Amino acid sequence: MFGKFLKKSTRIEFSVVGKPPKKSQWGTDDAHLIVKFRESALNARKNAGINECYDGPVKLNLIVYAPNIVNIDYKQTGDDDPQKFIGDLDSLVAGVCEYLQPAPTNPDLEIHSVFNGRDEIGPTVPLIIKNDAQIIEINAKKELDDTLHYHVKITQLF
Repeated sequence: MFGKFLKKSTRIEFSVVGKPPKKSQWGTDDAHLIVKFRESALNARKNAGINECYDGPVKLNLIVYAPNIVNIDYKQTGDDDPQKFIGDLDSLVAGVCEYLQPAPTNPDLEIHSVFNGRDEIGPTVPLIIKNDAQIIEINAKKELDDTLHYHVKITQLF
């Protein structure tokens, strides 16, 4: 009786410490960034009471916080240098879009072993959306912050 009055949540929101994964990294050493992203997305989806991915249009909001968001000429002292340039915003957005959905079905695509035994976030799982074509609006920005992290919000539109 009360079920028809309960409305399904229309937003999934989460934050991740570290940098967002760039696109097409399923089989690289950066796959651990995808694992962190997909684990955070899955937890947020579950906490929102949503049991499956969205099947309609969605809006994506992304804010990337980093100590260096514009100085591409900074001479870093190693891969772990906290002042390292975070990268181009379009690359960061493309990665977030890619990892909300299942990996491409390309037979040549290599999947890193870090996904072994992680069936809930595996590359075949449509975690938040079935296809990134469902994203019809994107708002993204980089902001200065002492700590590298990012915030993602996906809103179901209709």
